[in-house]
Amino acid sequence: MPHSHAVIVGGLVLVFMAAGLVPPIPNPSGGSTFPVNNVKIVAALIWLPQDVLLGVGIGSCLGLLLFSKSELWRAGNNGAGWGLATAAAAVAGHAAAARIEPGLLQLAVAAVVIVGINRIVNEGIFAVYKHLRFGHPFSATWRQNVIDQWDIQLLAAPMAILLAGIAARVGNAWAALGLTAVSAIALPIPRQELASYHRSQQAVGEIVEAVVRVLEGVDPRAREHGERVGDLATAVGRRLRVPEATIRSMRLAARLHDVGTLAGPSTGPEAPAHHASAGSEILARFPDPLVARIVRAHHEHWDGTGAPDGRRGRRIPLAARILAAAEAYEEARHQAGTGPRARAKATQRFRAMAGSALDPRVVEALIAVLADRQAGAVSAS
Repeated sequence: MPHSHAVIVGGLVLVFMAAGLVPPIPNPSGGSTFPVNNVKIVAALIWLPQDVLLGVGIGSCLGLLLFSKSELWRAGNNGAGWGLATAAAAVAGHAAAARIEPGLLQLAVAAVVIVGINRIVNEGIFAVYKHLRFGHPFSATWRQNVIDQWDIQLLAAPMAILLAGIAARVGNAWAALGLTAVSAIALPIPRQELASYHRSQQAVGEIVEAVVRVLEGVDPRAREHGERVGDLATAVGRRLRVPEATIRSMRLAARLHDVGTLAGPSTGPEAPAHHASAGSEILARFPDPLVARIVRAHHEHWDGTGAPDGRRGRRIPLAARILAAAEAYEEARHQAGTGPRARAKATQRFRAMAGSALDPRVVEALIAVLADRQAGAVSAS
């Protein structure tokens, strides 16, 4: 702090306080999103980390208090988190820039490093908060949030590179503060992009919820079953390093995988094939086209004896193989009942399906997920 520059810190405080005038965006997954990322990236690229820490932290806190009407504790938490993340990004970005000759490449590398470190540290702080306050799993929350919307995050880099390049040529602190303020003036643009993204996510969620409610009219346990299958499939997908976008599609497919039961009988030897094909037809116009493909293939068998297309082995999409395994385990667990012996019986029955109905690698990954969860439960107790 003794090395901070009072004028620069004061200017950054004003810039980030004014950024609070841009209203937050409701997030479909809960809470709100504040579209100030562009300004943080510009500040981290132009200014020293100690100036960034104080300017971003104090300015964001004041902006949230004055313009967003946030509670003092929430404004303080967000201000401190944003300040720490942006300062850490500035340290990393400046360290990367020091290894490269001055020029456009230097600014580009530093900007990309700053975007990445800011995202990683900021989401890490957020994941700690969610874990301590709501009990959400830290690693899963952090990983999911870091990976999510990387394309939107990287959109902040070009503006930062441009403004930092101009600031370097001008070489005047007041002009550089003005350029930092320019990035705040442009905030309505990324805000509109984020708002459009969240609206599309909300629309998808409403569609899924409507379908699940209809399914509950046919099978009262449809919601609970779909959520359990989706949770297990997500954990297995992450263990197998499936891309996060595919995991999101797979989770939606898990909630909707029984939608084909609305179009025909739920029993009989032809029922699985009919449900899978009917489900994919119902979901053909779903906003995420991968969901229909997963639903169509989730009754295919590893050995080729499944339906409706008789695919085998790796010709079956991995997401569908994971969903099939998660559903098979849930059905085995439901039939076995409750208690340790029942769980062991369900696991044994499920493991016996490896190599015939199910992908052996997916089966082992799912069993490993179950073992981790059991170990965590024992440790917690």
